[in-house]
Amino acid sequence: MAEAQVLYGQGFLDRPVIQVVTTLSPPPKAGSLLVARPGLIGPQEQDMLGELAGIVVVRPYLVPVDAAGPGAAHGGTSAGALAPVSLDVEMQRLVKQCADAEIPLLMVPGFGELGQTAEDIRLAFLAELKRAGARLHACLLSLVLEAGLAGVAEQLAAWLNRPVAIESADFKVLAAKNMGPTPPSQQRLLADSVTETISRQMRSGESRALPDLCQKPFKIGRRLVVPVLLEEAVVGYVSAMVRPNDDTEAVGEYLYPAALAAMVAFSERRKDVSVFNVTQKSLLKDLLSGRTLSGSDQERLEQSFGFDLCDGLIVFAVQALMANPQRSQPWPEEPFASVDIEGTRVFVIPYQRKSGRTWQQEAEDLIALIRKSSPETKVQLGAGRITETTLDLPDSYREARQALIIGSMIHGENEFVVGYGELGVKRLLYLMFDHPELDRFYEENLAPLEAYDAEWETELVPTLAVYLKEGANLNSAARALFIHRH
Repeated sequence: MAEAQVLYGQGFLDRPVIQVVTTLSPPPKAGSLLVARPGLIGPQEQDMLGELAGIVVVRPYLVPVDAAGPGAAHGGTSAGALAPVSLDVEMQRLVKQCADAEIPLLMVPGFGELGQTAEDIRLAFLAELKRAGARLHACLLSLVLEAGLAGVAEQLAAWLNRPVAIESADFKVLAAKNMGPTPPSQQRLLADSVTETISRQMRSGESRALPDLCQKPFKIGRRLVVPVLLEEAVVGYVSAMVRPNDDTEAVGEYLYPAALAAMVAFSERRKDVSVFNVTQKSLLKDLLSGRTLSGSDQERLEQSFGFDLCDGLIVFAVQALMANPQRSQPWPEEPFASVDIEGTRVFVIPYQRKSGRTWQQEAEDLIALIRKSSPETKVQLGAGRITETTLDLPDSYREARQALIIGSMIHGENEFVVGYGELGVKRLLYLMFDHPELDRFYEENLAPLEAYDAEWETELVPTLAVYLKEGANLNSAARALFIHRH
């Protein structure tokens, strides 16, 4: 292009180019740059020229007629050689066509086949496009640091001349220009489409950078959307309103740098406002409570807390007995996923089998962190059995809560660490707790013994208690009671 000559349209050279083409069939997209030989554009293609960003004519070096080969003596030309007069006439006609269509016309010398020359120009165009994308990103990054997401939305809308919105992952509008939130009817479709695309890319082992995870914008209704990713989780969306005849690829070239710049703002919001954590913890609470999550919410939750990167999950149900009941317990937030359910603090701990650690060691580390902020606190902890998937978390939570209740029945207000899997037959205590059958059993079996003891001053009930404590063994019970086995 260093040897290119501008034959017409010096003032039109700043027009944006979206792609490089070498033919007008099929009709190219608006904003295309046509690279062609003279003679390719006939009168019938005149109506198409107005949509082009410009034309680059590849002019072959002229071969003198006397050097054109034996055929020249008979009025012919060798292959690829054109007579100067014919070329001049063609170029004059093309200049007039470009003037009528008001598009620039450039001429470059051709050193090879048209296809190779066009490919060289296309590669140069793509390199410039990448540099332009980098400049856009740098500009928007500087803007997001100075004016936040509102500044990015304002500038993006000005560049695109389209309504723009930046939303959180739960579709709350954070910044917008003449655009509202994604309609509820489209929210699930967008979330599922993005989740499916990201999952497919991750399973294929491809790069996890934003442009690689989302190769093209998502078209949802009249919206063109690019997701904002943070640590491989979708934390927001950058959207622009488009018309049916808009070039979505050209609009996407602006949305991608905007999404990359928005990552900075979302990262700061995650640290300062914890909007991200609030959403994810709400999903975690729903999951532990047994509510059904959508596929996209389930995957978003797993990626947010790293549940998809571990071998299993441990659920701890924890109560803290404060020395001063008026104070609230400051629970450790990092690096745990935790939430309050029915007055109990529930922690979900990722578990790696190759680490060789036991759930008891994980519990000790958690208790140490709790005591770090409140040394006088008595900690009671119930643990569910290790589960392999998030789908089993509701069952593991119920086990941890049962272990906590049974532990408090056994140990009262003392500290304890109880695992549901280690309770054995004591797990049945939870099933009988406050059950009406327990009262009926007492009335039928134990109440008569107590009445007999009260009337005759005997010790039938204490004797039965010792007998059961000794495993229903007569000899052991007799020795403990200091009486003969008969």
